[in-house]
Amino acid sequence: MRDRLLNLLKVGISLGLLVLLLWKIGWRETWEVLSHSDFRYLLAAWVLYLFSMVLRAYRWQVLLLIQKLSVPLSKLVSLYFIGTFFNSVLPTAFGGDVVRMYELSKYSSQGAQSVSTVLVDRLSGFLVLFLMACLALPFSYQLIPPAVSVMIITITVIALLGVWMALNEAVWKWLEGLPLVGSLLQRRKAQEFRESIQAYRTRAVYKALLASFAFNVLLMAMNYLVALALGIRISLFYFLVFIPIISFLLALPISFSGLGVREGGYVLLFGQAGVPPSLAFAMSLCVYAIAVTTGLIGGVLYMLEGFRGLDEERT
Repeated sequence: MRDRLLNLLKVGISLGLLVLLLWKIGWRETWEVLSHSDFRYLLAAWVLYLFSMVLRAYRWQVLLLIQKLSVPLSKLVSLYFIGTFFNSVLPTAFGGDVVRMYELSKYSSQGAQSVSTVLVDRLSGFLVLFLMACLALPFSYQLIPPAVSVMIITITVIALLGVWMALNEAVWKWLEGLPLVGSLLQRRKAQEFRESIQAYRTRAVYKALLASFAFNVLLMAMNYLVALALGIRISLFYFLVFIPIISFLLALPISFSGLGVREGGYVLLFGQAGVPPSLAFAMSLCVYAIAVTTGLIGGVLYMLEGFRGLDEERT
């Protein structure tokens, strides 16, 4: 009975959110932009984005193997599409991660490991993204406001410090000595989560970091192709520096699917490169349209999964 309710909920959520997404997307404005674009570049950008889904699923698979969890790549690709769908309809870019955690924990029956792999999967992508931005700063610091440079460096340092603390046994022992935190860390679920985090102290994690690097290169290349589709001709260095900042802003739970934040980020940052506000806004709409189109595939997959579960119950 419980499984039946969950499958019905999947179907209902998928249908409801698909309708909401199609209503919120603003197809008229998006189509106006797309109709004046070079569809060859846009198609190439979308293909790159689809390939990036496979690449991120491979990164996730590497992290799962570290936890001694074997999950088919096809299953992880499907979950990434579903996660992208929920990212398109929830207030923060982490909404899809919660769904991925839940679905993977159901599939593997390993809750702590499922949560840790999704968190590390997300963190590795952000860490590599900002490290790439830091490497670009010496060549492009004159192209962006000083405050932006400071923000990139600060976020990178904080992320590296967080990784060091999570993998450092001495830090965990210090936390265990704190009155309230120590009692929480003694719980079984907390112990399992801690052990799963500690498992990443292995060379195999470098494969995941390499996959993150390749994914971020694809993300910047996708944005560059979108710019070309709109007739924008600027240096690749701008994308190397600006895309990490925009990705960070989209992760903040301050708007529906990043709407408004994304557009403001593109207009503000690419304006530093001399891109007119109208074109920067159009570029953000095209990138959003590519993400939503990919998310719609995930919505359909999630709905089909619900129908499949109902059909299995009947048979």
